[in-house]
Order: sequence, then structure tokens, then C-alpha cells
Amino acid sequence: MDTLDVCFQNEEDKTIHLHVNNNKTGFKELLKHCSGYHFVMESTGVYHLNLVFYLHQKSEVFSVENALKVKRYIQMHLDRNKTDKKDALRLMEYGTDTCPKPYEMPEAAYFECRSLNNSIHDLTKEITKLSNRIHALNKSPYDSKAVIKSYKRLIKQFRKEKIELLEELDNKLTEWQPEKLKQVKSITGLGPRAAAELIIYTKAFRGMDNYRQLISYAGLSPIEYSSGSSIRGRVKISKRGGKQLRNILYMCALNAKDTNPQCKKLYDRMVACGKNKKLALIAVCNKLLKIVFGCIRNGTLYRTDYLENLV
Repeated sequence: MDTLDVCFQNEEDKTIHLHVNNNKTGFKELLKHCSGYHFVMESTGVYHLNLVFYLHQKSEVFSVENALKVKRYIQMHLDRNKTDKKDALRLMEYGTDTCPKPYEMPEAAYFECRSLNNSIHDLTKEITKLSNRIHALNKSPYDSKAVIKSYKRLIKQFRKEKIELLEELDNKLTEWQPEKLKQVKSITGLGPRAAAELIIYTKAFRGMDNYRQLISYAGLSPIEYSSGSSIRGRVKISKRGGKQLRNILYMCALNAKDTNPQCKKLYDRMVACGKNKKLALIAVCNKLLKIVFGCIRNGTLYRTDYLENLV
């Protein structure tokens, strides 16, 4: 949060360690020693963003890597001890061994929309938490009217704040990605929240070459766990992706299986074949993502009669 541990090799291949502040003064000190290097850092919530913006402003080459990938790389060396200095050394070795791709800096509007979206998720969690507490207090044998009244006031305020943030987010998205927002919203079964989540989580579908990547982003791609003749794990979804996006898509699937003709046809066919209803809903989630990718790739609005009009 406050400091950065840095490791690099100088022109004589000597390993150098630096310990600088996580602010502009520290960044200037860092570039005095490392300007022109390929910087590699792991994603650490918001604490790496100041350095990201600074390096981008200075036109330096840098990569932001998934923290889990870096963690697994460090564990592979079977180190007994863990220190920031040693982690910086392993991170340097990780960059040398894997040569990660340079980070593609999103627009500033992306960070603004992401912050708004995260705040909406936080308010939703608080509203749910307080609602559950009210339910529990209503079942209690003692007097808790004052507490319930206080919780209801908080819920009312949180809902008011949430509505304002939703309006602000919609305005920001309309300014940033008006066409893509319109295209995703046109899909029957996907609401404004799902559209916002998809655009923000995928950074406006940046680098999406096929629908399988989009499904993988949501953690809905199937995975198999088997080895030899003894290990026969059942196939399931990976869940390595956006948990919030996946939760919203699941709720959208419950709606799409009744309102979207293509999704309804898929759901009914799978259930008729004896498939589990939850499995059928996951298939509907994937179907929705395929439709989203098709609309974005072709730059068109969703049409339920698309296949019928093909010559």
C-alpha cells in the first residue's frame, strides 16, 4: 500500500533491489534506475494503479499480471520464507521466463465505470445483509423494534444512493460505449445491469476474438478432471472468472428461458432430454454470451428472426 519493492538486473547482470514509496516521488526514484526496462507487476486491487498511470504517462513498457499466476510461480520454487524482497526477485524471474505481453491501457472512462459498478455491488450486499438481519430479528422472542427501525432507515438510504449510482453509471457508459451498450441492451433477457457488467468486465470486449473467450471470462467454460483409471471427476464449469458477472447472467438466464425464443428452445430441449434444470440454465447463460458476441462482432442489434430471414 505505502511502498514498492523492486528487483532488476543492471548492465553487469548484477541483481539490484530497491525500496521506494508508492507515490510520485518513489516513481521518479524508480525511473532514475530502471527507465527503459520492461516493468512487471501483479494486480493488487487499487494499490498498483498509481504506478500504472504513471508508467503509462511516461510511455514505459509494463505488464500487469494475474496475482494467482505469480503466486503459483513463486510456490513452484518451494521457498520456505516469504518476504517482499524475495517476492520482487521471483517476480523479476517470472517476467524473464514468461515474457508477458505489455499491458493495454484502458480509457479513463473504464476506471470510472468500474469504480461506480463496484460501489453498486457493495451497496447491494449491504442491503441484502440488513434485510437478512431484519428477517432474523422479526423471528426473535425479544423486543427489537428500535433496531429494526434503524435498519430500515439504512436500507432506504442505501437504495436511494444505489439508484443515483445506477443513473450515473448509465450516463458514463452511454458516453463511453454508446453503440455497444445499445447492442447488448437489445438482447431479450439481458437487463441494464447485465449490459453494464459485460461491458465493464471485458473492458468493452477488448481483445475478444471468439465467443469462447467471453464464456471463459465469465467462468462458464466446462473443465474436466480425470487421470488414468482412478480419477474420474465430473465435468463442471471452471468458475475462474467474473463471479459477479456469472451471478447476474444466471439471473438473466431465469428470465431468458421464458422470454427469449432461442434460449427457451434450448432450455426446453435440454430438459426434455433429461438434463438437470440447473445445467440447462448454464447452457442458457452460454447462449446469451454467444448472442452478445455476435451482436458486438457484427455491430447490430439483436433480432429474434435473424435465422428466418437468411437467404
